[in-house]
Amino acid sequence: MTIEASNKQKQSASEDKNLVKHGEVKSTTQAPLATFYEVIPLRIKTELMSVRECERLRRITERDTRIIQHYLRIIKHNEEKILRKDGKVNTSLLDNLTLTTSLNTKNKLRTSVPHDLKKRYPRCSHDEFQECRDKAIWTYESWKAQQDVSKKELSRPEFKKKTPRPMFKGKEGRGTFQIHFKLDNTDARLWLELRDSLDTKRSDTRTHQRLWLPLAYSPYHEKRLKLENIKMVELVYKSKEQQWWAHFTQHISVPSYQSTLSPAVLGVDLGIKKTAVAVLLNPTGKVIMDEIRFIVDKERQSKIWQLSRQIKETQRKLNKSLNNRQHTKQLNNTLFRLRRRRRSITEQELGFAVNQLVDFILQLKKRYNLFVSVGYPKYIQRRQPRGSGNKSLRKQVHKWCYRYFIIKLRNQLAKYGFEPYRVVAVNESWTSKRCSRCNSTNTTRTGQGQFNCHDYNYELDADLNGAKNIGKRLIRYALKPNFSSIKDLLTEECYPIQHYKCFLPLGQWLK
Repeated sequence: MTIEASNKQKQSASEDKNLVKHGEVKSTTQAPLATFYEVIPLRIKTELMSVRECERLRRITERDTRIIQHYLRIIKHNEEKILRKDGKVNTSLLDNLTLTTSLNTKNKLRTSVPHDLKKRYPRCSHDEFQECRDKAIWTYESWKAQQDVSKKELSRPEFKKKTPRPMFKGKEGRGTFQIHFKLDNTDARLWLELRDSLDTKRSDTRTHQRLWLPLAYSPYHEKRLKLENIKMVELVYKSKEQQWWAHFTQHISVPSYQSTLSPAVLGVDLGIKKTAVAVLLNPTGKVIMDEIRFIVDKERQSKIWQLSRQIKETQRKLNKSLNNRQHTKQLNNTLFRLRRRRRSITEQELGFAVNQLVDFILQLKKRYNLFVSVGYPKYIQRRQPRGSGNKSLRKQVHKWCYRYFIIKLRNQLAKYGFEPYRVVAVNESWTSKRCSRCNSTNTTRTGQGQFNCHDYNYELDADLNGAKNIGKRLIRYALKPNFSSIKDLLTEECYPIQHYKCFLPLGQWLK
């Protein structure tokens, strides 16, 4: 064996050790891959751009927004012609209504169409039309999927703000954007090159002008952003911050999480004072203290309560100034700054809780074939409308970012190979009022902390009791199924019941 081969073996062995140390799955050639998409935002340094370049960026986005709106109107008036049997839009039929061709399509040249978008928008290339078409189709299909589930009639999507089109990265530099490194440039090391036909010079050969956008590239992006995996980018304008952002979508594949260990379900209850409470239901039928986690960030929570008090006082002053017809510009700026600060601290608190929970899950998956059941309090805000009587509870519930928490947790676990059916959002109703030991509803709660069952004189932490009920609910869905699949309450996706056949040792939790 040569020295180079031995060095390669040592290097691969050290990499495997590092993967195991961080709780990741060993990659094998036979193991299936779990794929997901990750969106990484980078701020565009408009301060380094000229006024003309900023104006061109604005014009491009406004033109794309108008084209997407036009596509949505065409889809609305031609649903019977272009929809397939499964409810999806047929892109070829939509192109027959909107785009002419210079090449033969099915031995025929398409010189006229009912809605000629090239005539209406001459400063737009064929690739840009297709990108706007894809954005309109995605928007329409998501609206239609929600309309099929909803009992009420939902309003159709209308873009009144700047809407970006998805720009795809083609092979060998043929896409509508390219990414370049300029290590010599101290102002911006990463640049985004856009190929757009807004200011195309028409001559014998059509050449598109390029728009170069400097990006705020930090060490965080250097670790997370992998240029070879980037598939798409969208230019987003945030009106409140008055900043342009580039949202890069990258495709990541990791080995799927596979285990031959005994099954277990981690029940996660989302709360107000306690951000999250997790408890493991293992085959022994007993809860172990080492398998319980109370996740609380008291420092950030106190900051959030202080900012909420300041916002309340500022709103009172603002209403008083409006009644007295005084100037309110300074108070509006203060209110905007306080709300933005509270939002950022809330996102930090939820990010901290998700990281703590992910570390706990990675520890447990070394011992169990792990599934995660998260309580999703759907429609809880509708149950606490204005005038319901409990004003303080209504305010707390409306600040509860449970959907953001579950999505962030699912995305974090996907990086470690957790497939979507392993993280299920279940209905949280009655989990805080039902006893996790005897299923009795003859219970009371003293405040937010203590849970009392009067049938068996049983006392337990209220959030821990709710987490146990949430874990038991997923087990009940799997072992006593009314249907052939388990439905995720957040994404509305249905997973086959065959994924949960390993739950048989957990049946004693239902006795």
